[in-house]
Amino acid sequence: MLYFTAFWPLYPTFDPKTASQNCRTIYTIWGNSSMKFRFQYIYALFVLSFGILTALSVVFYQRLKESTEASNLVEHNYATMYVLSEVDSHLKDAIASEQAFVLTRDSSMLQPAMNNADNIPGLLQQMANSPYIINSQRTNLNKLKDLVTERLRQVRTNISRAAMNIDEDNIRRRLLEGKVIMADYRQLYERMQAIEAQTKKERDSQKEVGQRSTPNFIYATFFFAAASLIVSFFFIIRELTKRLEFQQQLQQQVGSLNRANQELEQLTNIASHHLQEPLRKIQTFSNQVTSRYKDLPEEVSMLLGKMDMSAKHMHGLTRDMVKYSSLINTQETLMQVDLNYVLMKVAENMDERLTLTQAKLIITNTLPVIKGIPSQLAILFEQLIDNSIKFSRKDVPPVITITNEQITGNKISKKINSIFGGTMYYKVSVADNGMGFDNKFVDKMFYLFQKLESQQGFYQSKGIGLPMVQRIMINHGGNVMATGTAGEGAVFNLYFPIPG
Repeated sequence: MLYFTAFWPLYPTFDPKTASQNCRTIYTIWGNSSMKFRFQYIYALFVLSFGILTALSVVFYQRLKESTEASNLVEHNYATMYVLSEVDSHLKDAIASEQAFVLTRDSSMLQPAMNNADNIPGLLQQMANSPYIINSQRTNLNKLKDLVTERLRQVRTNISRAAMNIDEDNIRRRLLEGKVIMADYRQLYERMQAIEAQTKKERDSQKEVGQRSTPNFIYATFFFAAASLIVSFFFIIRELTKRLEFQQQLQQQVGSLNRANQELEQLTNIASHHLQEPLRKIQTFSNQVTSRYKDLPEEVSMLLGKMDMSAKHMHGLTRDMVKYSSLINTQETLMQVDLNYVLMKVAENMDERLTLTQAKLIITNTLPVIKGIPSQLAILFEQLIDNSIKFSRKDVPPVITITNEQITGNKISKKINSIFGGTMYYKVSVADNGMGFDNKFVDKMFYLFQKLESQQGFYQSKGIGLPMVQRIMINHGGNVMATGTAGEGAVFNLYFPIPG
């Protein structure tokens, strides 16, 4: 057995470290719930603000896009009207040059009008390549292109024949044909200009509406964003202030608990030594009376024996309380521990008791290597084996079986599933064939100084072994669960987390 030098004489079920943690938990739960409730307003405001700003931004973007599109369309109308006027001007100049040359045969009349006429196909192609041209205008443009091409062909033909004095008799007929073409051209030209003027007017109206609404959307977005920022800033400042106040209260409470913890630890160390000394004197005086006075009445000898037994029980209880106190306030660091080696050492230390009780210790498979504290793990197995021997059935030698397997957290009871989650765990089971117990008392077993009804007659049971087992498992980030069958045995399942 591993012994320690501290004792908790007053309020043995009070754990200052656990109390401090519980206080932190209570404050944290209360604080988190209230803070979470308050933060719901900020979350709601943020989501609402973000949604409205997004909607305003989308609408603003659509309006800006429409306004830009309208501007581009208006520019297209202006460009189309300008190109049409340029085509018309070049065509008129070419026809005037044609007529002047036919009458005068002066070649100077042909320049620069005929050179400009060569630019007409490029201007018409420029209009055709525009992405904003509507279908009706594209149809009109194709007809216009045919008329212009035909009229320019006539101009060049008339000029060529006039220069060579060929077919002068038909010149009037050809000029009349040109007038017919120009009449169709003029009608189509005016129609296209009218269409462009009408669409420009409509697009100017759309552009004006977009230009008027755009500033309004900008102002609305700005003011709403500013309002949201101010309100959010107000809520955040208020929440930060409350958090600081809560943190100060928590620090004060933790400070008070730490001071109480230090005082109780000092009291533990002092009281343990002072309480051990009277117990030793009681045992010493009882033994001296028994050894010196051989002719004591039987009743007196029996009373002295009970007194000595009670002193030994109290002495063992103080040692176990020191152990439990040390488990609560442990500062030891975790290291790699081979449970096979730990169990072997425990079996060696308990060999005499195992032999006297004819107990069998069976390890069915290799135990794992875990991160733990060797001294605490030794106490863990020692208490479980001692418990199996202590509560064995009469005339039935104890058989203690230890097994190991890997499981996930979702295969564990729902009671501790929330703690373990889906992480992998080593499940080390310690089963015996002893007295067992009713499962409705399973929680009571892990309370300090609690005994089941079937254990009341066992004076050697102190009611602290299983609480020590539970504390050690908590120190290792795991837990312990027990199941039993009255008259058949019990199983204690130890769950050790697997790192990574």
